Amino acid sequence: MPPTTHRRKTTQRKITQKELKQPDEFTTLAESVQNFILGNLNQVFISLGIVAAIGAVVIAVYYYEQHRDAVASTQFYTALTQLKGGQYKAAEAQFKKLADEEPGRRLGRLARFYTASAYLGDGDLPRARDTLVAFLAEERDPLFTGLALTNLAVVYERMGDWKKAGGAYRQAAGIDGPEQMRSQLGVARMLAKMGDKQDAITAYRGFLMAHPYAQQREDVLASLALLGAPAVPPPPAIATTK
Repeated sequence: MPPTTHRRKTTQRKITQKELKQPDEFTTLAESVQNFILGNLNQVFISLGIVAAIGAVVIAVYYYEQHRDAVASTQFYTALTQLKGGQYKAAEAQFKKLADEEPGRRLGRLARFYTASAYLGDGDLPRARDTLVAFLAEERDPLFTGLALTNLAVVYERMGDWKKAGGAYRQAAGIDGPEQMRSQLGVARMLAKMGDKQDAITAYRGFLMAHPYAQQREDVLASLALLGAPAVPPPPAIATTK
C-alpha cells in the first residue's frame, strides 16, 4: 500500500480592499511628524531666527568689548608715558577722561589712582587728597591700596597734617608691598614731628630690628642721633661660605 501522507491544512485569510487602504503604524507615525513640522514650520523658523539673533548679539558685544579694552589700554599707556615724562597736566586730563568714560573697567578705576599721582606731581595737594580718598573707598587690591595710602600720607605730610599723615602711613605699613618699609619710616618720622620723641625712637629701633641690613639704615641712625638716642650697635656680620 502506498504510504499515507498527512498534509497540514492551512487556512488563508483573504485581505480585504479596505485593509489594503489602511496605513501601517510606521507610515502613520511618519506622517504625523511631518504634519506637525509643516503645521509648526513658522514657529520653528522664528525660534531659529531668535537663536541666530542672540548669537549675533553675543558676538557683536564680545568684539565691541574687545575694541573698548584696546582703546582703554592705548589711552592708559599714553597717559602713563606722559606722567613718567613729567607732563602732569596732559596726564591728568587723559587719566581723568579714561576714569570718567570707563568707570566699570579695571583700567578706568586705576586711572583714578594715577590721576591723583598727576595732581601730586603738579603740586595740587587738595585734588590729590580727594582723589585718593575716593579711590581708597572702592579699591580692594592690597597692592594699590598700599600705594594709595602711602601717597595719601605724603599729601598729608606736605600739607602739614602730621596726625593724618601718620595714620595713613600706619595703615600702609600694615600691608605687605613695595611701600611697606617706606611707610614704617613714615610712621616714625611723623611721631618725631608731632613731638613724640620716645615713640619715634622706639619706631626707628623697631625698623632696624626688623630690617637690620636695609639700605635706609644710615638715614635711620642719623634720625636716632638727632633724637638723642644712644648709639645702635651694628648688625651681626653675614656669614659667608667658603
